[in-house]
Amino acid sequence: MGLVDKKDIARVVQLDKIGMSMLAKPIMDILRISDVNEVYEKFEELKGVEFIDALLDEFKVEFDYYEEELKRIPKEGPFITVSNHPLGGIDGIILIKLIEQVRPDYKVMANFLLQKVEPLQDYFIGVNPFENKDLKSSYSGVKASLDHLKEGKGLGIFPAGEVSTYKLDERKIRDKPWEESIMKMIQRVKVPVVPIYFKARNSAFFYLLSLLHPTLRTAKLPSELRKQKNKAIGIRIGRQISVKEQAGYPDIEHYTEFLRQRTYLLSQALSPSKKLFPIRRPDEAQPIIDEVDPSLIQREIEGLRNTSTYLFTQKNYDVFISASKNIPSILKEIGRLREITFRDVGEGSNLPLDLDEYDYHYEHLILWDNEEKQIAGAYRLGIGSEIFKRFGIKGFYVTTLFKVDEYAYDMFSQSLEMGRAFVVKNQQQKPLPLFLLWKGIVQVILRHPELKYITGCASISNSFSRFSKSLMVEYLFQHYGDEELAHHIRPRKPFKPKLDEKYRQLVFESSHDDLNKFDRIIEEIEPGNKRFPILIKKYLKQNSRMVCFNVDPLFNDSLDGFMYIKIEDLPEGTLEG
Repeated sequence: MGLVDKKDIARVVQLDKIGMSMLAKPIMDILRISDVNEVYEKFEELKGVEFIDALLDEFKVEFDYYEEELKRIPKEGPFITVSNHPLGGIDGIILIKLIEQVRPDYKVMANFLLQKVEPLQDYFIGVNPFENKDLKSSYSGVKASLDHLKEGKGLGIFPAGEVSTYKLDERKIRDKPWEESIMKMIQRVKVPVVPIYFKARNSAFFYLLSLLHPTLRTAKLPSELRKQKNKAIGIRIGRQISVKEQAGYPDIEHYTEFLRQRTYLLSQALSPSKKLFPIRRPDEAQPIIDEVDPSLIQREIEGLRNTSTYLFTQKNYDVFISASKNIPSILKEIGRLREITFRDVGEGSNLPLDLDEYDYHYEHLILWDNEEKQIAGAYRLGIGSEIFKRFGIKGFYVTTLFKVDEYAYDMFSQSLEMGRAFVVKNQQQKPLPLFLLWKGIVQVILRHPELKYITGCASISNSFSRFSKSLMVEYLFQHYGDEELAHHIRPRKPFKPKLDEKYRQLVFESSHDDLNKFDRIIEEIEPGNKRFPILIKKYLKQNSRMVCFNVDPLFNDSLDGFMYIKIEDLPEGTLEG
């Protein structure tokens, strides 16, 4: 028996109400409903997830999600997922396939057409969006949903109640306003809510029909499955929104807008920015040079031990500060390790190694692991008093990224410029390497009492979405910016934040001035659990100030933020031995 018959079409298009049911058959033919019926009959003997797998395979429907984000689904207790509804019934089927992995008790509120899918009847709770738009018209379905939650189980809801449509005024595909009656129910049950966003769209013909009449759009949904062939549907799962957090929005209008924005916020990192002009670096990454002979590096390390370049030893690590002329092999290996490390986070020069002319008149802070016999990390340090005397302002690397006027010359001549920091991959999860590098910087400062500032750039990788980069830049300027100095140090290629005001307001109201809360929001927005750059967080804890950001085309368009710290403002105890 087919899934959709003439009576269903007459009901959906409301032909039965105007005595025109005879048109149902031609409409079925135009919309190719028979294709869907044939596939349904082919697999209707299968049950549950087996049926879903067969259906998705037949229609070549693929979807992408992040394993880490699936962990945001509660492992126990009642919860609700709220989602946008771009495709129609297939959204609910995909939700079941996805969430069932974590919670086999998960069900989705769905319309009568999905209720007709017998192999999936145990996964759907029927409601009827084609009658009156209040809860009374679907009383039995709503009661079953509430009972399901009371039993400590999970429930999926599409609050729009029908598929997304094209909004002429916004020129975007969006859900219609979410149903107030459904939102009141969600608010009333007081369970955690997990927002889920689908990045997908139906065919142009579908949206044309929706402009003609919404019921034609609904009738077209079954045949739209064919249009998803070989198109990957993107799925983002947000953080749980606790009952306590929901309680901050007692007004139903504000509550609805809050949950809707939290859902659509997940879309902001799924649209990569397009470049109008190519970046000025090799289009393809060149092969990285081979590892430098370890015996040459070991020999140079031993040569540093009994000289003034040795700073200290802690546990299995030694820390040194050296000019480039004393460490030719180490410097080459540092250039190799920099390139490897920076490429891993979406930066890097795409050259065989990362060295430039500044490396030869800057000092190099080296973290050496005596157990692994390897360079564990490094910093490039410029002693401002020496550089300014020899080369003037052009001797500072940051002038390749920023224009500096004479007002700031004194600052640079009394600064320690830091840059090109890295910790090798197999040591990045250890807290000690970064701590020891910072301790090494403190030792260098103590050796140069003429220095009054620490300056340098901290990067935001271009692997972040433009939306998240814009959020981070605005947040840093708002809470840590130096507006006066920004008139005297200006980016050569400025980054212009671009934010939708409603999402900007949502993020900043949710995080206030709490960097940890802001960090968690960035983690939620960005696929793959990317976090606020750890090095910038480290500098902020040392009372750094942010001046401006430059787009660096030589490093994959990463954002270089010029920051500085007044040494006298370092946290108490920082400069003690």
